[in-house]
Amino acid sequence: MTQLPPEAGGFNSGPFEPDDDWLASAPEELQIAAMRRWFLDRYEDPANETPWDGEDKEYVFVWGGPYDPDDEIQSRFSGIVEFDTMRELIEELWCEVGDKWAPIKHEGVDYDEYVSHLFVIDRSDPNRFLEERIAEIFAVLEAAVLAGANNRLLHQMAHSSLIAALEAYLADTVSYWVEKDKRALRRFVSTNKEFQARLLTIAEIFERIENLTGEVKTYLADFIWHRLDKVKPMLASGLEIQVPEIGDLMKEIIVRHDIVHRAGRKADGTLVELSPKDLSRVRDAIQQFSKGIEEELVRRFPVHLGSVSQDLF
Repeated sequence: MTQLPPEAGGFNSGPFEPDDDWLASAPEELQIAAMRRWFLDRYEDPANETPWDGEDKEYVFVWGGPYDPDDEIQSRFSGIVEFDTMRELIEELWCEVGDKWAPIKHEGVDYDEYVSHLFVIDRSDPNRFLEERIAEIFAVLEAAVLAGANNRLLHQMAHSSLIAALEAYLADTVSYWVEKDKRALRRFVSTNKEFQARLLTIAEIFERIENLTGEVKTYLADFIWHRLDKVKPMLASGLEIQVPEIGDLMKEIIVRHDIVHRAGRKADGTLVELSPKDLSRVRDAIQQFSKGIEEELVRRFPVHLGSVSQDLF
């Protein structure tokens, strides 16, 4: 990498900011090096930190973006550097990552740290929150109907919110038990194919064990929880419980996909139409499903015994 001279700009206080007067008269090689340093101090390959949506096979740019080098370089350096020089760097950056870059600076939010602080304090918290959220959704529905809101859009939003509440319940439930019960953690890791796939050297084993809970929590935070076909075996093998049938809920997951990813249209182009009766049916299916899981959790982790926290090995 070309070395920039001290007069090129500020190096020590935050991201590099080139001196425009120096940049305008610098040789082309140094102009490219300075612009590259400016860009790479602000943007990175999304593979580094950006969450990945396994269902839609795309990155979820939770901290802004994606950012195209073409837009960012020209916005900052037009009028200072010749277009052809900017274009040379832009094409290099496209070749390296593409036209969808993620921001490095997340406004003070560290994703792993954020995930690690999503605590569930009590075993009853996931189901309590689920019931509260369902009640809030139907309260909003009632109020909006009285206000004359657009029923189609309102019902679609309520449907997707109900599925989101179910996702949160499942994520919180699994996260709680793999953290509180060492046997559940061990079962989760030993039966999860993604954890089994990685081969470790002897030197890596103890470091992996020390960081295992955090690694599992990060994995769970990234997991697509409305993929009930994958959630069911995870619950069954990891928590050693009988999971209720998911057939009716899987049909609602398809509806949710059309609402979220097709803006409320089905694959054939027709609109998703939902009645109050449909929403009540979804609510009842979710509550029946969660009730079945809660009963199994009481059987597997008896309340009067508390959480059994065995040694991991």
